[in-house]
Amino acid sequence: MEKKPGLHKGLQKKFVRYLHGKKSDGSSADKADKNREITVANIEEHILQKRFMKASQDLIALEHKIVGKTDEEGLEEKKQEIECLYERLGDEVFKVVKVSIVEDDACLLADAVQAIVEQEAEDTAFSLEATTEQSNTVRPRKWKQKWLDCVEQSVREQIKNITEIPSTDSTSPFSKNFVSLGKTLKTDLTHVVQHLKPLYPAELDVCNTYANYYHVHLKSYIERITAKELNGKDIHFVLCWIHDIYPNSILKDPALNGLIEATKLGSILPPDRMEELENKYIFHEVQSIKEWMDKSLKMEIQRWKDGMKPLKLGNYYHSELHIDIIQSYNGGIQRAEEIGPKMSQDLSPFLENVLKDILMRYKILFEEYKEQNKDDSNFRSIIIANINCCWNFRDFIEHRDTLLQPTSKEIINGILTELQMLGLDTLHQDLFIDLKVHFKMLTRESGLHSHQTMLEIIRIVENHILSFRRLVPSCYTEVIDKIHLNLVKEYVTRLLKKKISIRDPEMLKILSSEIKSNADLIQDFFSLHESQAVWLNAMIPRLAEIIKLQDVGSIQIEVAALANNYPDIGKKHIKAILHIKGNLSRSDVKSVLGLIKSMERQDNSTPPFFSLITTPKWVL
Repeated sequence: MEKKPGLHKGLQKKFVRYLHGKKSDGSSADKADKNREITVANIEEHILQKRFMKASQDLIALEHKIVGKTDEEGLEEKKQEIECLYERLGDEVFKVVKVSIVEDDACLLADAVQAIVEQEAEDTAFSLEATTEQSNTVRPRKWKQKWLDCVEQSVREQIKNITEIPSTDSTSPFSKNFVSLGKTLKTDLTHVVQHLKPLYPAELDVCNTYANYYHVHLKSYIERITAKELNGKDIHFVLCWIHDIYPNSILKDPALNGLIEATKLGSILPPDRMEELENKYIFHEVQSIKEWMDKSLKMEIQRWKDGMKPLKLGNYYHSELHIDIIQSYNGGIQRAEEIGPKMSQDLSPFLENVLKDILMRYKILFEEYKEQNKDDSNFRSIIIANINCCWNFRDFIEHRDTLLQPTSKEIINGILTELQMLGLDTLHQDLFIDLKVHFKMLTRESGLHSHQTMLEIIRIVENHILSFRRLVPSCYTEVIDKIHLNLVKEYVTRLLKKKISIRDPEMLKILSSEIKSNADLIQDFFSLHESQAVWLNAMIPRLAEIIKLQDVGSIQIEVAALANNYPDIGKKHIKAILHIKGNLSRSDVKSVLGLIKSMERQDNSTPPFFSLITTPKWVL
């Protein structure tokens, strides 16, 4: 872009001089060539050739010649000629100003700006020098105000042209208009900063003048459209504009070099209208997300009812439900964040409630399915897929969502835990129904220490858990741990349940050896299947050791160690164990029980075990 050397600096000095009320060395007319006659024809030629500054100076000179004169012949005609010339000059000058927002003719605009500054300076000089005896009735001409009106009109037409563009494709006219509006505002304000600002004196503050008019018309446009009934998507567009795109992407764009004073522009909407719009957005967003989640859950339930075998993702049964629900939830949060952090914080509690409600319905419907469809061929596969689904939900809640409040996390995790336990219990239930007969054999006198029976139990468990490999690793471990616990618990229960009493020390040793052998079978099997419940491994061997020992002191030490390792053991449990040792006197039993009663047990993190076992009724 080319401009006249030194032009801007000279214009600024002149404008500042007049604004501060300082007289020049002579009037503008004095600066004209005094040897050259100024004529109407010359001025018309200047206007025709777009020499606006020269035309302005000559007009001021002619104006000075007739100011204060009252008796000169043809005076009114001369005044009329001058006014006609001013009107023609003004039309041409402000035509250039008007199109300068979209055109780039630096020399022409610079000359027009000089004419405006010259006229404004003449108004200022006249106001300082005028007297009641000598007055110019056509001053002030107020070209600065005309310039402001011209800028405002050009901005209004730019906004109007954009907001009235019809849509030519499937794109929403509403969204398309806002995209065009954003591009135009950024382009126009960048044009003002880069091409218009160097041609204007600082006092006209051209950047903020244009920005203010754009802001006024944008505000008017948004007030009109928000007065209509908008859908959720359109409200999202408006709020993104108000909170993010306009203040951040446009007004703070690096191309504007920080020249727009955004803080002085004011808000787009009044606080009450803004609050109303934000509340409408939250309502629409919550309803939309709720509908999508309901639809996803209904589709999942229908797949269960149709008996469809779950998909596999890698080696594991897979459900899309958690993906659909989480995507709906995350989509709402992300759309709110596009508006601003505050909106996502305001929306989050509502989405938490939607998430809690949908998961509670999921749990209820899953429980109904579990009770009514046990004979379906894919029943177990569907159960496994839903256990995996719960794990994925919990992983998201625990590690990936940062907006959920602690209380909501606790409630949601509680729902998911209950749902997952329904599935796990279903898988365990069938297994222990199959094992019930074999565990009964362990309570018979001849089968109390039957190694063959325990081998059969292990074989049944092995066959049963083959399908569990379709669980995700953490869920598989949880299932194995629970089976491990239940198998040890059932074995110990059967051991304590049979009312036998053996006096022969050798027979007690044989019984102890058989019990340890069974314990080794259990431990080896669950170690192979990666059970994490290693705290159970010492349980049965300690019972076997107590049964083998003959010295009361040694028995007391072993029982005390058992009580420290498993602090929920009760007096009746120990009494049932000691009952097997038929060669202990009542005083021996009493001394062992008395020691346990008096000892302080260490607090540890061992899960409950003996509290899950009901002692036989015969144990008093």
